[in-house]
Amino acid sequence: MRFRKSSIWVKLILIIVAVYAVVTLVDLQDRISSTKAQAAALEQQVLYAQQEYALVEQELADLGSDSSIKKIARSRLGMVELGEIVFYDADAQ
Repeated sequence: MRFRKSSIWVKLILIIVAVYAVVTLVDLQDRISSTKAQAAALEQQVLYAQQEYALVEQELADLGSDSSIKKIARSRLGMVELGEIVFYDADAQ
């Protein structure tokens, strides 16, 4: 008779442990999926930063060239080449 009671307790403890393990595994699976999503977002940010860095490096390399100097003179100083016709939009401020 005593053996039967201890067997019920053992079964109850095993069921509790199994339920705890299942709940823990489900929680870990949720954490893994959210961490993977965060990693993908960070990889996207790294890729964007690398592209921006490459663009800045290219601009720095081209900084001393004639085309770069012309581009800066046009955009910042408002200069034009000889023979060019400049049109001003009256609606734009």
